[in-house]
Parts: sequence; structure tokens; C-alpha cells
Amino acid sequence: MKLKVAAIQSGAFAPDDTYESYMKKQCDLLADVVKQEHPYLAVFQEAMTGCMFAAAKDDKYFGNAETIEDGPTTKMMVHLAREHNVHIVYSIAEKRTEFGQTYMYNTACLVSPTRGFIGLYHKCHMPWMWCDTVKEIEKYYFKPGSSFPVYKLDNGAVIGMLICYDRSFPEAWRMLQLQGAQIICVPACSWGFRGDMFVNELSVRAYETHTFVVATNRAGYEHIEGEFGERTHFGRSCIIGPMGDVLKVLDSTPWSYTAQEIDLEEIREAYVNAPWLRDRRPELYGLLTAAGANFGAVFGSDYIETANKIV
Repeated sequence: MKLKVAAIQSGAFAPDDTYESYMKKQCDLLADVVKQEHPYLAVFQEAMTGCMFAAAKDDKYFGNAETIEDGPTTKMMVHLAREHNVHIVYSIAEKRTEFGQTYMYNTACLVSPTRGFIGLYHKCHMPWMWCDTVKEIEKYYFKPGSSFPVYKLDNGAVIGMLICYDRSFPEAWRMLQLQGAQIICVPACSWGFRGDMFVNELSVRAYETHTFVVATNRAGYEHIEGEFGERTHFGRSCIIGPMGDVLKVLDSTPWSYTAQEIDLEEIREAYVNAPWLRDRRPELYGLLTAAGANFGAVFGSDYIETANKIV
């Protein structure tokens, strides 16, 4: 089965931008890629509704959250999917009430041109980074997710979604692979030292799991009031094949896109040529999910203290 996928690389949220103006730029970019490339699936960046607010600490950003049912972004994406006849992966800060308590999730969603809203993924791994080039406190804002669902596109292709920091956890990729994922979409809003490894890391994950990867990232300099440091998003949105082959990759140019026709039959060939899944030994991997299996148990409490440094 062949289909075309597109990675949309948005630019920074400008000082004079509003939700409406920023979303219009992205919708215009979607219209352009649909006109030029006619993709079956298009993927937007993480945090696509506004600034990357996890680079600052301000409770006003809890107000950026919206619900799936009544929020403006989902309504907009359902409309665009039908208008352009394209599946869309998009990102929101989701407001959700559970057992009387309201939480905010970092959420990726999938919509179809025929079925409307299909499903969502809650980002499971929440960064709290504090180094020279990356200072962010996502744990302060978001509740982590607890599962790795997969969904079917209208043509039967199976996709999974991960978000930004999730890309560095091989176990998450394996969970999607074991559920039959053929395409893994990775919306990101990344900057700093991780740019050097962005494409290489995704290439290795695709190679390990024999999946196609469509990864997107913001591009350009962005700054908000109260931010902890400088932040320039490196872009490098890409499309990668199931043997880790980089099919398309963008540079750091904002407001750009790339597209590629992929053939899902290549996944079968990858399993024949490199049968990693066949030769796994899950009976030996119990430590990976054992209670208390963290790096502190191996390296000592001083590592935990350093990693848990609070601003």
C-alpha cells in the first residue's frame, strides 16, 4: 500500500501573534502542501496553538488549555481534514476533568476526512531539563499520559503518535510496534543540544522498529516573558523509512514543509532483512518494567537529586 505523507514545519510564535494569527499561518501552510503534494496524511508540530510556554513558569499558561469536545482547534482540524481530504495529526494543550479534578495534558490528535475525530495520545514522558542550552519545566504544567494507542487511517494503515521528548524512550516505540504500528508520527517543539541528534535518533528508532517516521519541529527564534534562557528551534522535520533511511529532511527554515510517497510493503521487506522482532528475548527484559528500576538504583541518590533540581 502506497500513500503520501507530509511534515509541516511551522515558524516561531511572534510577539504580536495571537491564537488566530498563528493558526492561520499553519492552516495556510497546510493548504499549500495539499495543493502542491496532495498528501494522505499531514503532521503538524507540537504546541501548534501558540508559544512554547514550558520555557517559563507562569500559571497564566494553564489558560491555554482547551477541551477536545468544544475546543476551537479540534473543530478547525476536523473542518480542514474534510475540506482538503487529508488525515491530520495536530497538537493541543488539552484540558480534561477526571474524577472532579482538572488536568492539562500535552496531546496529539488524529482526524480523518471521512470519520472526523479518530483518537488522541497523551504525552507520556515529561521533561524537566536544566542545562546550558535547554531550560524547560514541562512537568510543572502537564499530567503525563499512561498508554500508547494506535489507530487506523481510512485506508487501513496503522499509525501511532509520540510527542517530542517521547522520542528518546525506545520502550515507547516498541509498545507501538508490538501493536502493529506502521507509521509513527512525532510532533516536536525542540531546541538546544538535542538538535545534533534529532534526525539520527529518529532514524535509529525507525530502524529498530521497522516503522515509517514522520517527525515535525518548530523552526526559528522565539522568546516569551519570564523565559529562563535563549531558545532557537532547529527545525529538521523529516520523513524516515523502516530501515532507518532518511527520505526527506528540512533545514532550519521556518514555515516550510516536505512530503514523500511511502510504500508500506517496505516494512515487510525490513522484517525479512533484519528480523529484530523475531529474535527478541522478552523473558530476559523484566528489569525494564520492574518496580524501582530507575537510574538512581544504579548510580546513587546524588544522580536523582541532580535530575530533580527544581527552579
